[in-house]
Amino acid sequence: MIPAKAAFVLTVFVVCALGVYKENAEDQSSTAASEVSRISLGEKSLRLIGPTAQVVEPESGLTFQARIDTGATRCSLHVAEWIIEDEFPAMADNVGKEIRFRLANRCGQTEWLTRQVAEVAFIRTSEQEELRYLVPLSLVLDGLEREVLVSLNDRSEMDFAMLVGRNYLDGEFVVDVSRSGPDMNLLTNSTAGLTREVP
Repeated sequence: MIPAKAAFVLTVFVVCALGVYKENAEDQSSTAASEVSRISLGEKSLRLIGPTAQVVEPESGLTFQARIDTGATRCSLHVAEWIIEDEFPAMADNVGKEIRFRLANRCGQTEWLTRQVAEVAFIRTSEQEELRYLVPLSLVLDGLEREVLVSLNDRSEMDFAMLVGRNYLDGEFVVDVSRSGPDMNLLTNSTAGLTREVP
C-alpha cells in the first residue's frame, strides 16, 4: 500500500504532467466532461464535483489542485510573497491600496498579479486566527469563470495551494465527497428528478 504522503506527491506529479494536455484539450472533450459532471435538482442544473478539483486563475494561466471546502466562507490562495507600497503596519489601513503578489502552485510555477485590497478579514482556521487581505480574482472550475474575493495567505505547509469556498460554489456546484475522479459519480441518472434545497 502506498503511504498517504507518497500518494499525494504522486497525485501532484500527475496533475502537473497532465496540465499541458488539459489546457490544450479539444472543446468536444470538455463538453463531454461537463455533461458527466452535471445533475438536475428541480429546474436547476448544477455541476457535480468531488472533494478536490483543478482550478485555473486565467490572468496568470496557473492551474491549482484545490481542496473543495463547503465549510469555508471564502476561497483561499497561496501567495509566496506580496508587496504594498508604503504599507501601513495596521492591515485595515491598507484597504484600497494596490497589492502585488506572487502566486505559486505545487508544480513550481509562479506569476505576479496586481489587485486592490478589497477588505481585510479575520479568518479562523483549525490551527489559528489571523487577519488576511482579500482581493477580487477570477477563477475557472469546470469551464465556469467567476470573480470572487479570495484571501491571500501562506499555504506552503498545507496539502493544497488553493481552497475553494462557498463564495465560489454557491448556486452552481454540488459536492460529492465520495467522488475521486471525473467518472466516479455515485449519483446516477436516477437522480435527474431529485428535488432538494441546496445550501
